[in-house]
Amino acid sequence: MTIKPLTTALQAAGLATLFLALPVWAEPTLDDMVVSATRDPKDAFDIPASVDKVNAETLRNAGGFQVNLSETLVRVPGLVINNRNNFAQDLQISIRGFGARSTSGVRGLRLFADGIPATMPDGSGQISHFSLSSAESIEVLRGPFSSLYGNSSGGVIVVTTEDPKPGQSIEFSGALGSDSTRRAGVKFNTGSENFGWVLDASRFETDGYRDHSKATRDNLNSKMKFKLGDTRLTWLVNTVDMPDVQDPLGLTANQLAANRRQAGTNAVARNSRKSVQQSQTGLVVEHDFTPTTGLVFSPYVGERSIRQVLASGTVIDLNNEYYGADLRLRHQTSLLNMPLLLSVGMTVGELEQARKGFPDEVSPLNRDESNTASQFDQYVQAEWLLSDKWSVFGGLRSSTVEIRSKDQFLSNGDGSGSRDYSATTTNAGVTYALSDTQKVYASYGEGFETPTLLETAYRLVPGAPNFNPDLNAAKSRQYEVGYKARYDQTKVNVALYAVDTTDEIVVRAASGGVTAFQNAGQTWREGLELGLQHRFNTQWQAAMALNLINAEYKTTNTAITAGNNLPSIPGQTAFAELVYKPADRLETAAEFRYIGGLYANDANTAETATATVWNWRINHSLPLGSGWTLRTQARVDNVFAKEYVGSVIVNQAQGQFYEPAATRQVLVGASLAYRW
Repeated sequence: MTIKPLTTALQAAGLATLFLALPVWAEPTLDDMVVSATRDPKDAFDIPASVDKVNAETLRNAGGFQVNLSETLVRVPGLVINNRNNFAQDLQISIRGFGARSTSGVRGLRLFADGIPATMPDGSGQISHFSLSSAESIEVLRGPFSSLYGNSSGGVIVVTTEDPKPGQSIEFSGALGSDSTRRAGVKFNTGSENFGWVLDASRFETDGYRDHSKATRDNLNSKMKFKLGDTRLTWLVNTVDMPDVQDPLGLTANQLAANRRQAGTNAVARNSRKSVQQSQTGLVVEHDFTPTTGLVFSPYVGERSIRQVLASGTVIDLNNEYYGADLRLRHQTSLLNMPLLLSVGMTVGELEQARKGFPDEVSPLNRDESNTASQFDQYVQAEWLLSDKWSVFGGLRSSTVEIRSKDQFLSNGDGSGSRDYSATTTNAGVTYALSDTQKVYASYGEGFETPTLLETAYRLVPGAPNFNPDLNAAKSRQYEVGYKARYDQTKVNVALYAVDTTDEIVVRAASGGVTAFQNAGQTWREGLELGLQHRFNTQWQAAMALNLINAEYKTTNTAITAGNNLPSIPGQTAFAELVYKPADRLETAAEFRYIGGLYANDANTAETATATVWNWRINHSLPLGSGWTLRTQARVDNVFAKEYVGSVIVNQAQGQFYEPAATRQVLVGASLAYRW
């Protein structure tokens, strides 16, 4: 895979110049207030970090089933979402290469829904309970400042549910698409001065693009808000139920060429599948002692059970119970007569996992463990406004993660083990205003990433105990410089970054549905991100996102050669969108995506081809009177039915690397809302 970052960067610069040369209309800019970088609402333009916010209008108008983050977040620079077309394994999400190793769920990133973590203390994350149909916004934080969140925070994704609105409303929605895909949902809202409630429920079903890929997902999301004097209370509840979701597995190169829609070896014969049930609840308590001093307390508790049948026939039963809290005190003061904003806090978390294994669906138990992961962090953050032009940000965090595995099936020996990890990480950034519309910044951050319970669960070494205590935490140093410009109708964000990581955690081998991991020594990543938005006039607007990255191993061991690229990280990705609004309530758009090739193994001997994909969408909103509104949408993904690979299973032992993307997909949908 050849990457030509200089050539592509020059092309991107030329396109940026074209955008900036266009005439500017004086209209209000989009909402840019974000919370992920500083934990308090802050204009993204003023922060020395790469952070993007996808607002409610974009989430709604982009169309889709509102099930996967890939439906809308492809427009964020530096974020790669590889759609496996496999609901048993979730999306493969990475930010600047962090998370690319994941074979199931999300790794290396911190996920939050309304202030409640969707990432466990060991760093494992899940997104199936995210309710996109009631989301107000999604923020994506990249680069050095993501380390503010501690372990496994190579990047941060924050989903925020819409706040209750005054009055009452109810909305019924439905969508139908290719491969017998359908979704039905209902959303209720009630709000007054001191109380509000949003309740969203949905069912999603699909027969799947590939054989043996049927899925059902039921989601419930509830957000209640109470105002009690100087105290604001938010109560959150969400659940997800995914029974017997079929797993089509990966394909070999020959299988992919013969029939890209077929299931992988043994998927049908062994009926590989996964069932997931999760429920959690949490509170966000905000209290203002004075106009300059306040407290935020967010406890949560939940449980997640998983039963998975692998291609080998092995059955895994996991029952996870988790709980934790974050306590943060914020205070505004001054230093040398210049404003200083301080936050100090602590985070605690506990994951208790009961793991049971069976050789098949009829044989007796052959694995029984009690595993735990504990987290205890303390942190301080500061923002110092030195002048109208200069501002300085910084943070310090001390993190401790303890992983324990107690083997309770002793007839084949005691495989118990434990490992403790700790790190003190720092980050700092400075912003300088070139003018009211342009800023430059530089930032630095340290991070660390522990192995998860799943990553310590297997060695794939005959005769060795399952638990792997030899995995070290990966430690990284991130560097970033950037430029931001914001005019009345144009926004430009450019970032150059580098990441130096030691003891990178990578896949050693994957076989029969299980994966063993190892430390890879040193890796190096460097890249360029470019984001552009421009409104030509009241009818036409455009957006573009470009990501270039070079990610390679710097050391050699028995399985890895220095100079090879890290697998599952595309060297180039791009997104562009042209939107036309001929009327206030009608919008149509054409979308362009470019996906670079993916290496599927550390040896770089298996690689996917690059792909160019075009999408089209249209939506219309029609007031019917008496409080009723009808909204309709249609969408075509992959208009020209391009055949390409959506994601890869890294280092799959039988060569079943490839998970094909869907060809042309058609969707039509409608919603009917009543407000009173």
